[in-house]
Amino acid sequence: MKAVGKQHFLQGALVLSLAGLVSKILGAVYRVPLARLLGGEGLGLYQMAYPLYTMILAISTAGIPVAISILVAEKHAMGDREGGRRVFRIALLLLSLMGAAFSLLLFLNSYFLACEVLHNERAFYPVIAISPAIFFTAVMSAFRGYFQGQQLMSPTAWSQVLEQLVRVTTVLGGALFLLPYGLEFAAAGATFGAVAGSVAALVLLIIIYWVKSRQEKKIFSKERKKQRFYRSRESVRELTCKIISIGLPLSVGGLVMPIMQMIDATMVPLRLQEGGYDIARATELFGQFSGMAVTLVNLPTIVTSSLAVSLVPAVAEAVTKRDHFILRDRMQTAIRLTILICLPAAVGLWILAAPIGILLYDLAEVGESLAVLAPAAFFLGLYQATAGALQGLGKTFIPVRNLMFGAVLKIFLNYHLTAISALGIKGAAISTVAGFVLAFGLNYVEIKQRMPFNLNWSAFLPKPFLAVTIMAISTRIIYEYISQIAGVKVAAVGAIGCGIIIYLITVVKLGELRKGELYQVPIFGRLMVRMMEKIWLIR
Repeated sequence: MKAVGKQHFLQGALVLSLAGLVSKILGAVYRVPLARLLGGEGLGLYQMAYPLYTMILAISTAGIPVAISILVAEKHAMGDREGGRRVFRIALLLLSLMGAAFSLLLFLNSYFLACEVLHNERAFYPVIAISPAIFFTAVMSAFRGYFQGQQLMSPTAWSQVLEQLVRVTTVLGGALFLLPYGLEFAAAGATFGAVAGSVAALVLLIIIYWVKSRQEKKIFSKERKKQRFYRSRESVRELTCKIISIGLPLSVGGLVMPIMQMIDATMVPLRLQEGGYDIARATELFGQFSGMAVTLVNLPTIVTSSLAVSLVPAVAEAVTKRDHFILRDRMQTAIRLTILICLPAAVGLWILAAPIGILLYDLAEVGESLAVLAPAAFFLGLYQATAGALQGLGKTFIPVRNLMFGAVLKIFLNYHLTAISALGIKGAAISTVAGFVLAFGLNYVEIKQRMPFNLNWSAFLPKPFLAVTIMAISTRIIYEYISQIAGVKVAAVGAIGCGIIIYLITVVKLGELRKGELYQVPIFGRLMVRMMEKIWLIR
């Protein structure tokens, strides 16, 4: 039985990508005035609260949202709609209890964490301001996991956009209102945006759930009359154990990324001081790296994170039905699109690192860490896509273990490279790239061993590499020419725009971007195809 409004795997991924793009643009845009409002030091205080928040959130959700997605997809593949609803209700209760407990725990221990973990007493205010967001985000994630398990990505997409809109408004408003009282209070006002955004998104998801439930109730009632339904006999205890058994390794995996961020927040400023910087300068450099460069590098992974989310239930459904053809098609589509999007983004960030820093932050110095960090956009994207495939196969611990190995490598390199005065903050960038390279490489080895087919990498790489080479050379030439006439900022905008157009035309002419895939693009897909047909890009 199909879920109400069930979306194609690629369409669902692109819906999430579009929402993620809007959210990331809002996130990138608000960071520009926020960075100017708070400065590097204030932005550093703001960034220090988030690793704690994301780490504790990962513990409180315990990987349950992805577990919901996998189990609901399996239930629906077997025709057990009511079983999927039972999975959701049990998981919602678990997440509500855990979210409330950990939110209270962070609130009560915020001063200790600020002083003993972050080594900055002023971080107390941002940490305490963000603590309620854990509860609301945990509950919200249960609803998102349920919809994703039905391969309905639109509710998640709409809630992401609303969450970011409310968050951005609150971040800037809170920082501006509290700035006269000190940087630490302004940073606290900014971090409270996470609370406001999660509450708004949760309200929207509850409304969508209520509407969908009424629709499903009518359909399920008709299926009962026709005697075409399946109901599992699993008890509440059995379902709870299944959720926990899938969610537990994912919980550990959810901790790895926040721990890596925590490593940066605690180790990088200290190692920079060891390399000769004073505390204010070390905090400023960390703010540039974590709050500016990392944010830009994460932009290209909007599509890959969306593909990973959409890939998990799609792969789980194909595995349940034992359909190797669909499994191979979905895997190859995810990998190919990851390369097509993340490779040019990484190269673009590398060749225009300093101009982008000046364009967005009026700070060319950001380009020093951004240029070194740029390859992480490519390898993080590949890691996310392969991790989604492994999770859909039920191998939830494997990508966790591989990311742990990457984190260990990052710690080792962070400690040694960041304290070298000639490298400084570039050492942290090198460490991050190396960690993701290792994590992806290990994922690829596992997929190669476990898939009933081989991924055809020779078909994925040559054409995108050719298109990226043409784009890179053209973009640099265009930037150098315009910068002599109109200045760095205008040249950066012009070069980026021309680079995107040149790359798009090249991949279309090489046959790497197909009509069927363009049709899946929300809202604008058919319009794009018609425009390309008129100018003979597509026949």
